[in-house]
Amino acid sequence: MSSDESGQSAIVLVAGYRHAGKSLVLQHLEQAGYACVDNLPARLVPDYLAHQEEEGARRIAVVVDLGAPGQDREPGTRELLDLRGRLRAEGKACSLVFIGAGDTVLCERAAALKPLESPVEGMGRRESERLALAPVKAAADLAIDSSWIAPTEVRDQILTLAEGGRPEVRTVVDIGSFGYKYGPAQGDVVVDVRFVPNPYYVASLRPLSGMDRECADYVLSHDCAKAALAGLVSLATAMEGAYALQSRPSLRIRLGCTGGWHRSVAMAEALGAALVEKGLRVKVGHREFGGQAGRAPIAP
Repeated sequence: MSSDESGQSAIVLVAGYRHAGKSLVLQHLEQAGYACVDNLPARLVPDYLAHQEEEGARRIAVVVDLGAPGQDREPGTRELLDLRGRLRAEGKACSLVFIGAGDTVLCERAAALKPLESPVEGMGRRESERLALAPVKAAADLAIDSSWIAPTEVRDQILTLAEGGRPEVRTVVDIGSFGYKYGPAQGDVVVDVRFVPNPYYVASLRPLSGMDRECADYVLSHDCAKAALAGLVSLATAMEGAYALQSRPSLRIRLGCTGGWHRSVAMAEALGAALVEKGLRVKVGHREFGGQAGRAPIAP
């Protein structure tokens, strides 16, 4: 039920790291019909909410200012969490959203605005900010990593949280094989599986690919392949859960062998099948198969 249907205010309190995109998300919430204000200290939020409610606004979003870098963030953090508690005690629908991003993304965004800033200085400031804002992130109803999704997607997740319950984020595990002889692939996890005995040196298996049962059985018959596959399943399962909590839409796992035809293909297919059995959404593709990679996600 939306706030308009229930007659109850939907209040969204937004906090997060500098350069994580809070102001941009606020602009999209404003376009969605929210009354918005940026960088308002927590102690001033109640007066702003009261004014907006007097004006008839029932959907309100506030980016809360927790203090500038180098300042003590604890008072602002405490005021924000206390504010959410008071609003909920008053029976108001109040959601706390934390917007973050990875260090590389934050560094790139900061450099675009402050090109003369020392990378070392910037990294130190970001680490200090992460520690200072950790209590807010831990207490948030929704924590989003803006490195990986568009502002409109962030907006949609916030709207779902504020007006229709906590959104379910399903991360797709995107598994791909490749051949190192044609260049390495990029991914969140890149694993070299050339330690597995090569079917290329078995005359009957050389013409086959890892998609063929006989070749795949040979690859997966080795203890090293079995152990690696079990480790990859555990790693992918743990990362998928963490990525979902961070609202990251995909986890890219790339497995490489020499030509991208035998070992990496068999391992990628086996990993995908194992993760599907665990209930994960999976996409499997093979780069060296002449563009035939990229089957649609499998929804268990």
